[in-house]
Amino acid sequence: MALLLTSVRMVDSTVLEPFIYVVSGVLKLWHLLIHNVLGVNDSTAWAFALLGLVVTVRGLITPISWIQYMSSRRSIVMRPELAALNKEYETRTDKESVAELETKRKELRQRHNYNPLAGCLPMLIQIPIFFGLYRVVVQMSRPSETLEVPDGASVGLLNATEMRSFINAELFGYPLPAYVAMSEEHLAALGTTRDEVLQFVLPTLLLAVFFTMFNLFQTVRRNRLTMDWTSKISRVANKIILFMIPFIPIMLISFGLTGQAPVAIIAYWFANNLWTLAQTTLIRIRVDQLMPLSEEHQASTNEAKEAFLTELRERRTYRRGVRRRQALGAIQPWRIPEIRRELNAEKAERREKSTAEKAERKRIRKEQSAARTQLIKDKNERKRQERLAKKNGETTAKSSSPPEEPAASDEPSPEQSPKD
Repeated sequence: MALLLTSVRMVDSTVLEPFIYVVSGVLKLWHLLIHNVLGVNDSTAWAFALLGLVVTVRGLITPISWIQYMSSRRSIVMRPELAALNKEYETRTDKESVAELETKRKELRQRHNYNPLAGCLPMLIQIPIFFGLYRVVVQMSRPSETLEVPDGASVGLLNATEMRSFINAELFGYPLPAYVAMSEEHLAALGTTRDEVLQFVLPTLLLAVFFTMFNLFQTVRRNRLTMDWTSKISRVANKIILFMIPFIPIMLISFGLTGQAPVAIIAYWFANNLWTLAQTTLIRIRVDQLMPLSEEHQASTNEAKEAFLTELRERRTYRRGVRRRQALGAIQPWRIPEIRRELNAEKAERREKSTAEKAERKRIRKEQSAARTQLIKDKNERKRQERLAKKNGETTAKSSSPPEEPAASDEPSPEQSPKD
């Protein structure tokens, strides 16, 4: 979240303009509903409007989040079968085998109703909405250097009157536009102080960070149980998440206390992360009920993990052996030439073996790629032949049809003379 808040300033306002209109429109509708229809006072209505924005955005993407989790679980459930298929056709490079593998993969995805693109949509929707919200709240909190809203000013669909109303709005007695790093002059103009704002921001920020970290730990735990250990991308992504864990709370708290993070943004972040925590927990429980992981999957995951760890242990053992012999050379200098020859011989052998394995994998991939390319060409050629045959058939049918006879006419033909 801190990275989003920092990077939003680098985004051109013209790019965010559509999202600013969307966010301001949703806030305006909720404010009108709560204030004008339900009769809630103007100040409290803005706080509930922020909650309404959370409900609107998260409510719209909850079905997509459900699809995302189901798609992820389907990919995990079908992984043992997919791994068996890949292993069966691992060294086959002929065109027929490649076509057969592609067909079986397609049938497997269809049987499990798997769509690889379903996991990207929720984040792609939330990020621009949050960018738009940040722009709207900051522009409404700081309309000018004096916090005075000039006539004719607007932020998206919100006019000057609504901006003035927002500046005077409070949540539990804390002004929505205020933030900890705001100047004392502006805080005084809002009728508060830095210590008072900190009383709200600090505990709310800490709870929001707690929800974020709890969600993150749940994700890490799930990844450890279901990670594809044969995929280097999955292993690297998991390492990056583990590396970022200590820095995320520091960045979030630092931005909340030293950056332009108004009370409105902190409140939205708190409510949004609380929703995420509850939604993620409920969806995971339901997904586990509908699609529990089988013993076959657990065995496959453990086998892949053990194979990776065994390879990792072998590499570490080899490196420790190298360092041990190098240390021995430092103690017994007369053995340095012998140790160096041994190490060079082992290194050359390992390099030769690795080069041969890489060359073999490269050859197989190249031949399989050529087979796929040829399959695509054959498929396109068949389609072209079918279109050509269809076109020739229509032309033949049209040319073989009998000519139409002229319609009977009462007038005499030119060769005939009219009877007297």
